[in-house]
This record gives sequence, C-alpha cells and structure tokens, in this order.
Amino acid sequence: MSSKEKINVLFVVKPIQWSGSDRVLLDLATRLNKEKYQVIFAVISLNPADEATIPDSFPKIIFDMPDLHGWRQLLFSLRLCWAIHKYKIKIIHMNSYHPGNYCRLAAFCMGMPVIIDHWHGFNRFSLKRRVLCRLYNHFTDLSFVVSELVGKYIQEQCGTAPERIQVLYNGVDLAQYQNQDLAAKVRQELGLPPDLPVVGLVARLDHRAKGHIELLQALSLLKDRHTVHALMVGGGRRQEEMQQLAASLGLAQVVHFLGNRKDVPRLLAAMDIFVLPSHSEGVSLAVLEAMAAGLPVIVSEVGGLPEIVQHEDTGLLIPPKDPEALAQSLARVLEEPGLAQRLGQKAREQVQEKYSLERLAQILNQSYDELVQRKFRNSV
Repeated sequence: MSSKEKINVLFVVKPIQWSGSDRVLLDLATRLNKEKYQVIFAVISLNPADEATIPDSFPKIIFDMPDLHGWRQLLFSLRLCWAIHKYKIKIIHMNSYHPGNYCRLAAFCMGMPVIIDHWHGFNRFSLKRRVLCRLYNHFTDLSFVVSELVGKYIQEQCGTAPERIQVLYNGVDLAQYQNQDLAAKVRQELGLPPDLPVVGLVARLDHRAKGHIELLQALSLLKDRHTVHALMVGGGRRQEEMQQLAASLGLAQVVHFLGNRKDVPRLLAAMDIFVLPSHSEGVSLAVLEAMAAGLPVIVSEVGGLPEIVQHEDTGLLIPPKDPEALAQSLARVLEEPGLAQRLGQKAREQVQEKYSLERLAQILNQSYDELVQRKFRNSV
C-alpha cells in the first residue's frame, strides 16, 4: 500500500431513518478524512420507506436481507466475505451487537487488518452473547463507545481491554437547530395552540423502555394544574397501544402521535420542554439535538445520560420509571420561566463545547490515523 493510496473502509449499516446509532455512522462516514479513506457502505436493506438516505458520493453494496435471522446470518457473513475480497477492504466499522458479531466473523475469516465496533448503549448480555463477544474481542482492534459508563460496561461484559476502548461522544450539527423563528409556523401546521406549552419526546415506539408510559402518566397527574400538549415523535409497533393509553387517561386531545418524521429539527422548534424518561440509555442523540435547540431537558438518571445532563445546570435528572417525579419536574419548569431559559441556554453551550460534529470528526480521524499507523506502519 503506497502512502497516497486510499484505505477502503466498509461501514455496515441498517439505515433506519429514525435509528440514532445508524445515523451516527452516517455522520462519521461524511467526516472521515476523504484524502486518506474511501468509505463504502454495506447496506442491510429494510423497507425503503423507512431507510435513511445515504449520500450518492459513497459506493454502496446492498444486502437485500431485511430478515437477518437463523441461517440468513451465515449467508450474510459469506456474502460479506465476498464484498471484503472484491472491494479490497482494509477496515470494517459496524455497530454492535447484532449484526456486529457476524461482521466480525466475516472480517476474521478474511484476515481483515482492522476491525472497529461501535457500542451505543447497554445491550443485554446473555451467556451466549457474552461468550461470543469475548471470543470476537481477541481480533477487534478498537471499540468506540458513546460514553464513559458504556465503556466500563463493555469492558465488564465483553472483557475488552481498556486500551482498546475509545470514548466517541455523539455529535450534532448546531446549525440545524437554530429554528426558534419557526415555532409559530410549525405549531400552526400541527394544529397546536400558539399560547400553550408543548412537551416533546423523540423515540421509536417499539418497546416501553423509552418512557412513553411515564410521560403519559405524568401528563395525567398535571392536567388539573396545567394544560400541556405533547408531541410523540417516532413510529413503531406500540403506537396504537400508547394512543389507547392516552385516551384512557383523558389525554387524547392534547397528545399528538406524529409517527416517523424526517424533520425533527423543525419539530423541536415547536417544543418548550424535551423529556426522555428512559429506563436504560447510552448517550441519546435525541437529547443532544434538543439541547442544541436550546430546550430545557428532563431525562432519567440512567446510563450515559448523567454524563451529558448535569442536574440543575444543563437539565433536570429524575429517577427512572417515576411518573410523579417527572410530573414535578415538568411543573417546575413550566412555573419557573427563568429556570427554563437558563437550563436551555446552558444545554446549548454544553453541546457546542463538547458534542459538536467538529469535535467528533477530530477524535474520529485521530483514532483512525493512530490505528492505521500501528497496523500498517510498514506499508503507509
């Protein structure tokens, strides 16, 4: 490999438009040094209507395998081996756990020089998963983690050596979230009253762990004291269930289920408060986006969220699975405009200082360059 020859990097994604982890990989690919690295996307195809758009500037290998289970996992690994050979891939970068292990298996079989995995949260580790991850870690060169706590968890569960772990906080494009002047227009489009507070939650409705139930219960506790509208952004198989719960709590007229949306920055402009009462979380991209928009945020004190939200400074922390605590924090922010303004301002300043895409790009390229120098020192 000559010093001027680009290194081919394979990013493996399931490009769900509303999946934070795969959106992060898209951001990383666009910010990797184009003079040194050629990014090729291996796309595990899903429903085209649900997929994020990968820029045309990137070559793509489409794996039309939406149901990646059972024997299809082995077929995926074999097809990935073919792609590694055909495109002369030197680095593979993917999210873990699934389908990350099958990517690592293919990379190992093909003698891949560099294998990078990316951990976004606190995956549940069965004995089988723990054994597989500890096995594959022997030939995984670098593990990116989205927070210090996630790194410690991966070290504990997977046996990953600390020197192979690099914290790479998610980043956001601050320019997209300066849309306060759109608030009236967006509210009108959504049929929201211009003079009532709006609370937002951006998360898929595929399971209950994002705290949708707790938010609905908190709004029910508040309804005799405050009239609050809520935006539930994100679709999923539990949307109908949550709609029925909202109706049973007498909230059908004030809770708006928007489904999957591609205009989250615009929707944030219509919100006054952002909440994420998760039961478990890494570092939420949705929370960082809300902070970038200057919104006061209320989040559960779980996972990596206390690393990005400091209680009483850049937001409010509440215990998980506690709708009463959420209701109290919402009431406090609603009743103290000065607090709401201060929290929102400090939140935006924190994102600008620590979670910008520019900072992410700097750490990403530095980590890649150091890894390449170590692995290819005799050929680059």
